[in-house]
Amino acid sequence: MGVAPWLDIWEIRPGDSLVRKLFEEGLDTVDAVIVVVSASSAAKPWVREELDAAVVRRITSSVRLIPVRLDGAAVPAPIQHLVWITADRTPEGIRKAAREITDAVYARDMRPAVAPPPAYTAAAAIPGLTQSDSALLAILIEEALAAEFLMVTWPVARAKAEERGMTPSAIDEALAALENRRYLTVRSMAGGPHTVELSAAAFQKGIDAVIPGAEAARRQVIVALVNDPPAGDRQVHELAVLTGMPYLFVLQFLKELERRGEVKVSEFLGGSSEITVSPTLRRLL
Repeated sequence: MGVAPWLDIWEIRPGDSLVRKLFEEGLDTVDAVIVVVSASSAAKPWVREELDAAVVRRITSSVRLIPVRLDGAAVPAPIQHLVWITADRTPEGIRKAAREITDAVYARDMRPAVAPPPAYTAAAAIPGLTQSDSALLAILIEEALAAEFLMVTWPVARAKAEERGMTPSAIDEALAALENRRYLTVRSMAGGPHTVELSAAAFQKGIDAVIPGAEAARRQVIVALVNDPPAGDRQVHELAVLTGMPYLFVLQFLKELERRGEVKVSEFLGGSSEITVSPTLRRLL
């Protein structure tokens, strides 16, 4: 098993000094000492001397002391505080003990391999929210971007959260937490949530975690409005095409600029829209 043992019948020859071989070349040079405690060995003087020396080595250096217990023998007091291996006097019992000794010598990690974390943990954290709350809000924003509307179908969003590894209880808790923060409004049908409407504040809070380079995209929208504003009857859609950004991202950013008095957005039936730009918008660049 890849362990080179120091064993007296291999190492000590006629004429050798027993004390020097045992205590200077043996116990004093090894990385681990295997103390085999049996009904007949525990009381033998030489075994006791070797055990005492091994205990001293363990205290004064990094040598590992591994007791192996046979015959149900009592473990000597100096090593009773150590975890020991109980072995049977059978071929399989000996092999099992050898495997356990080898695992201890090589410090084998017996824990099972850790699976990759759930996919939702890879989502960028949203400031002020837990990982699961951030993941659920990001999913809701993704659905809103696809629908081009702040209201999304809850069963679809929930299924996506489960696909990314969120447990049902974590999803329910995150939904309740976001609702308590007034980030969304949940509407139920037939006893359960059916649609979820995001607030503008929730969208703005989480959009940077969903769209890489969102801040650069906002600047791109302003540049387009200042230098080459759309002139058709669906100006918000035209601006989204011009900048290559999702329609809802552009619309919500325009509404944020509107709240700051930099633009005015007029929406009409049939999807028509018009954008009026303030002369001061250029200053944001």
